[in-house]
Amino acid sequence: MDRIINMILNRLMRQAVNRGIDAGVNAFRGRGGNRDLPRDDNEESPQNSARARRMTRVSRRNTRL
Repeated sequence: MDRIINMILNRLMRQAVNRGIDAGVNAFRGRGGNRDLPRDDNEESPQNSARARRMTRVSRRNTRL
């Protein structure tokens, strides 16, 4: 019985830590990206930016504990 409770608590703690890490990364990055930087003519297209954001999210999900 003790092992089952321990397994459940470990899973809940892992999820809480992962949510905290994700919240910290989102707060550091900012919701809208770097708004204070000037826009360059040589910037990536919106499709490339969206693809990079998706890859960042996927890589964060895959590297969790």
